[in-house]
Order: sequence, then structure tokens, then C-alpha cells
Amino acid sequence: MESANSSTPEESPAPAPARAESVRLKQGDIVGSRFVVDERLREDVTGTTYRAVDEKSGKKIAILMMDPATAGDKAATESLRTAVKAATELAHKNIVSVFGMGKEGRRRYVAREYVDGQTLAALLDKKATAGKQFTLKGAYNLIAHVCNALQYARATLPHGTLRPSAVLINRTGRVKVSDFGLAGTRPALEARRDALTPWDAACLPADAEHADDLYAVGVMLYCLIVGRPPEGPAPTLPEATAQKLPTALADVLRRCVDPDPAQRFAEPAELKAELLRVVEAARGSERRRPVVETPTEAAASIEVLDGTPMPASPGKAAPRSKKKARPKEAGGFVIPELKAPSQADDDGTVQRWLVERGGTDYGPFTSKQVVEQLFKEEITGETTIYDIETDRRLALSEFDVFTEALVSWIHEKAEREKRAAEAATEAAAKRRNRILLGVMLGTVLIVGGGAGGWAWYRSTLPKPVKAHLGSLVTPMQIALPTVTLPEELPETFAEVEARKRKVAARTAKRRTAAERRRMEEEARLAASSELVVGSGDGGKFDRSAFDRVIAGRNGRLMKCLQDEARRDPNLSAVEVHITVLPRGDLINVNMPGGTSAGSSCVRAALRGLKVPAFDGTNVKVKLPFNFR
Repeated sequence: MESANSSTPEESPAPAPARAESVRLKQGDIVGSRFVVDERLREDVTGTTYRAVDEKSGKKIAILMMDPATAGDKAATESLRTAVKAATELAHKNIVSVFGMGKEGRRRYVAREYVDGQTLAALLDKKATAGKQFTLKGAYNLIAHVCNALQYARATLPHGTLRPSAVLINRTGRVKVSDFGLAGTRPALEARRDALTPWDAACLPADAEHADDLYAVGVMLYCLIVGRPPEGPAPTLPEATAQKLPTALADVLRRCVDPDPAQRFAEPAELKAELLRVVEAARGSERRRPVVETPTEAAASIEVLDGTPMPASPGKAAPRSKKKARPKEAGGFVIPELKAPSQADDDGTVQRWLVERGGTDYGPFTSKQVVEQLFKEEITGETTIYDIETDRRLALSEFDVFTEALVSWIHEKAEREKRAAEAATEAAAKRRNRILLGVMLGTVLIVGGGAGGWAWYRSTLPKPVKAHLGSLVTPMQIALPTVTLPEELPETFAEVEARKRKVAARTAKRRTAAERRRMEEEARLAASSELVVGSGDGGKFDRSAFDRVIAGRNGRLMKCLQDEARRDPNLSAVEVHITVLPRGDLINVNMPGGTSAGSSCVRAALRGLKVPAFDGTNVKVKLPFNFR
């Protein structure tokens, strides 16, 4: 991932050669009438590398301004141009893309992909300063990627100048091999060995019988394991180091640097397979791949892993990626979209995912860590995540790599909710039984106490005596007057209208309550998002079919929106939110920010519509409308 304001250059500066460059570019200079120089990255025997911006594509690239002495005479330059042209055809995740070779004044330059990270030589320097070395598994992971690049380019273009300064590690841990097509500069590198770093000098021996890419891989493996460059052309592991590592590792190293080419590994894939067997034996596991355990640095977190399938046998080459044809452009420079590896390359241990929370990206995380967050319910299938490799920002449910985990999570969530509901029901039943028992006991106590109290009270009252009051009562001798009631008057018009308004108000209130209950039920169904399999016979949600169904109600929908615009003349745009259930029903229709009358009108306009059923969970759709 490129960083616009990164303080770590593409390659950490190596010791400058004794002879200063006659012309040094500065920020703002233009190379090839299109590349604007931004920053000088490093200066070595090959030349000076700058970070620049391509004015045509807007992309950051790296410009290698070659030293005339390194490029050689005209014949050597033409040979170099041919090799660089062949390097532009290499397209692999572990190879720095080359865009072409050009001429600026009397000097040649090579335009290539910009990698925001550090060189392996810089990383080895940091390790050596700290007195540390790579672990065996960490060394394997790095060497495996270098072998991937060499194996892919082996039939087309051997490297020829492989060394730690040509191996780059970006900020996400991706290992990329640079300087393909510059094999013609090897004589100049060997002639000026005093200007090379000790790591690079060990990989470029003057002895022609050692001039091989696999020899350089063996030397780099030695540097990673031991923590210092070898002292001779045939390095062997120190006794103290060899005692801590499998004995087979020494044999792998010997076959890499053996003076007899016939004794060396036939190809990088064979070396990679043999080194993998050594790592697996050291781990005492029968698994074919080792767990990725890579070193981390303060400046760049290195997490490399082997995503390329291993060959069936040591003699069989690993499968190569298909080459993609590049469009031709005048001048020979085509800056393409650099494609990241497919999701199949992600085995769950690459830190390639950023999780968006509250408008802020957190990470990077591996896909395993993302799945752990999903199962901890820290995120959901609707959470937006960003794929560093492919530069895609989508909901988690839209990435195929998480489909299986998402289905498992939905099932586990449903089971967990079911268990929680059962536990809640059982607890509620226990509480209800306790309350009922308490009520019954209380009732018995109250009734019994009341009856006893009443009986006691009655027992304290004096016994009644029959009274003889008949002689004391004199009956009335006159009749009561008759009362005439007024006739009932008919209702007036005002009373009739008032009664109708009351009836209408009660009816509207009942309708409003029913509408509210229906909306609450639809919101609950939209939020539950339960997985439904089999509704659509394995089909997915068809947006085009959804649009056709909505188009059938466009007239009624437009009238609702026009009425809404009349209510609020300042309204410029609205969105209609719809949730589609897997069985095809449209629910939870609402218009956020609109009036209640407008939302009710939109719900009425779309009521009863149904789209084709599909498999999966609820789908939320937003329909934007702009007013002119």
C-alpha cells in the first residue's frame, strides 16, 4: 500500500559510492517529459533512485537514473534496453513491475513500480545492530517469496544481480524482487565491489562459477539465519548456529552454494520445497505448510507468507501466472493498474484488511482476526471493511472470502439467541411460579385473616332484639304529584358534525396505532436478518428484477415525492430505504428526514409489492431522488 506522506523510502539508503554523481536531480525536476521528481531514495553503484509522480496517470513510480559507467557502451546499453523490455512483461505479486527504459540527456533511466517499504539489506543491518537473527520459519517465509519470483521469471528472464538491496518489503509485509532486466550491470557491480554493502558483495562473487541466482538465494539464507555476511564463497553455518537448527538445513545451504552447478538445486521451486520440508521437520508437524511467524520491525511490520502452491515433486516447476497483455504507448512507458493477488492467495494470515468503525479505519488485520471480531459481535456483516490488496471498500458480506465464515456466524448467532431465549423463558417461568406461589400464600393469609377478624368482630356485637314499630308508622294519605318529562329534541347540525369528527378522530387514532405496530414489526424483521436457505433455489438477490418491480409503482411514488416537495420547498434530495426479505417481501419502507405524511404515502405506494425470492439474509436498498 503506497503512502503519500511516508517517511520510509522505497529502499533504505545504502552507502554512497566514493565517486559523486555529476548531475543530481532535485525535487520538481521532470524526467522524460512526464515524470516529476519528488524525493531521492538512494544512491549506489547502479545509479540513483528517485521517487517520482507520473503526470499522465497520477501514480507514484520509482526512477533509476543509471550511472553511465554502469550502463556501459552503446552495445551494452542496447542489450540492457532489450532486457528491460523483456522485464516489462513480468507480472507477479513478488516482482516489482518495470514500465520501460528511457533517455534523459546523455543518461539512461528505468521507470518501475514504487514500493513503500525497505530493502532486505536495510532490515539485515537493523537486525545485526540489535544482535538478532531471523527465525527459521521467518527466513523460510522470506526466501519462499524470492523463490516464487525467480521461478516465475526463470524461463523468460533470469535475474542476474540478485542481492539483498534488490529485495524490497513493503509496509504490509509483501516481498518484491526488484532489478529484473539489469543483469547487464553485473560486470560493473563486480568491478566496484568496494562500493557495495557487505550483504550485496557476498551475493555477487567475482568467480564466474558462482554467478547464479540460486547461489545468491543461498547467501541470503545464510545472512538471515546467521545475522552476518559469509566470509568466503562457500559459506557454512557456524557450529553454534548449526547446533540449534536441523542438520538438513546445512545440506540445503551447501547445495545452494556448491561450486559444481550439477550439485545445486535445479530450480527455485525445488529449493523452496526442500526448505519447506526442513521447516516442517523442525516444527515436528505433518502439516504441509508452516505457521507464518515473521519478524517485525519498528519501521515496517513484516508478515510474509507463502501463497503459491508447492510443486508435486522437486523436479516439477510451480504453476506460473498467466501474462496479461500490456497496451502499447509511444515512448515505451505504460503505467498500468497494479493488480493485487486474488482472494485465493489469502490463507487467513495476511494483514490485508482494515475495519471501519465510526468513520475511522482500524488495522491492518488478517482475515482470521476479522472473523474473530465477527464471532465476538464487535462487527457485523454490514460493517464496511477495506481490502489493502485490491483497494476495494465494501460491506464484509460482499467479500466472497468471508462467505463461509458469515454463514457459520449466522447459524451460531441464531443458536446462541435460541439458547438465550430458552434460558430467559425458563427464568421467567421460575419467576412466575414464585410470584404465583407468593400471591396464593398472600391471598390465603389475607382471606383467612379477614374471615377470622370478621368472625371475632361479629362475636363482639350485641345480639339484636325484634322491634315492634308497626304502630308507630302512619301511611301517607295523599298521592304523589306526576312529573312530566320534556320531549327529546333532535340533534342540531353542529352536534352531528361534532359527533362525526369524534368518530373520525377515534378511527384515525386506531389506524395510527395499527400503522405504528406494523412499522415496529417490520423494523424487527429487518433487524433480525436471519439466514434463509432454499427460498430462491440457490439464487442471489437480483437488483435488476427489484428495479423492474419498483418501476411498476413509479407513478404513485412520484406523486408522494411531489407532495413532499410541496410541504418543504427547501428540500433538495431524499432517500427511500427498503428492506427486502429472502422470500421477496418489501418491508420497513421509510423516508429518513421526510415528514410522517410523506413516509406513510411512500409505504402505501409500495405496499403489496413482491420481488423474486433469493437465498441469504435481508438486503437493504436505498433509492435516492433529487429535486430540481
